[in-house]
Amino acid sequence: MIIGDIIANLGNALQVIGYVFSPLLLLPLLYIFLSKVKLFTEISDALIRTIDSLSYLMGELTKWLLPILVLTIAFSVFALSIFGQSWTKLSESAEYFHAAIIMLGAAATLLAGQHVRVDVFHTHMKPKARALVDFVGFYALLLPVCLIILWNSQSFVSFSWRIFEGSAEADGIRGEFLLKTLVPIFALLMIIQGLAIALRAAMFLKAHPQPARPAHTPSFFDNKDTHF
Repeated sequence: MIIGDIIANLGNALQVIGYVFSPLLLLPLLYIFLSKVKLFTEISDALIRTIDSLSYLMGELTKWLLPILVLTIAFSVFALSIFGQSWTKLSESAEYFHAAIIMLGAAATLLAGQHVRVDVFHTHMKPKARALVDFVGFYALLLPVCLIILWNSQSFVSFSWRIFEGSAEADGIRGEFLLKTLVPIFALLMIIQGLAIALRAAMFLKAHPQPARPAHTPSFFDNKDTHF
C-alpha cells in the first residue's frame, strides 16, 4: 500500500511538472512574433541544442542494443535447434531489447530525418515549403498524437507499477511495468524533438541562422534557399 501511494504521488508530481513546462510547446509559434527579441532567440537556440544533444545521445546509447538483440535471438535459435533448450527469460529479453530500440531510438531517428513519410511530395519541396510543413505538422499531427498517447498510457502504466507487473509466464521476466513505461517515454521524447524541429522551421521561415546540428545528422532546411 505504501509503495502504491509513493507511485501515485510520483505520478501526480510528474503531471504537475508536465503542466509547468507545457507553455514551452508554444515557443515555435511565439518565435514567429518575437524573433527580433535577442533573449528569446538565444533561449530558443539553447533549447534546440539541448534537445538535439539529448536525442543524439539517446540514439548513440540505443544503437548498442542492436548487436545485443541480434546475439540474443541467435543464441535462442541456436540453443533450441541444436540442444532443444529454451529459456523464457532469454526469449522475452529479445522483446525488451526490441521495444527499447524502437521507443528510445525514435526521437534520434526523427532528429536524423530518417522516419518513413507517408507523403511523396515532401522530399521534392523547396526548403521553405518543407519548413512550413514541419512547423504545421508539429502542431497538427505529432503533438496531438503524442499527447493522446501520454494521456491514455498513464492509467495502465500506473497500474502496472502499482503491482510491479511481470511476465505471464512463471519463469519470465518480472519487468512488464518497465516495458510499459517505454510508451510515455517514447511520446515525451518525440514531443521534445518535434519541438526542436518546429523551432528550427520557425527560424528558417524568419530567415534566421539555425544552431549547428549534431555530428552525422543532415540539415533539415538549407539556409541558401528561402524560396518556395
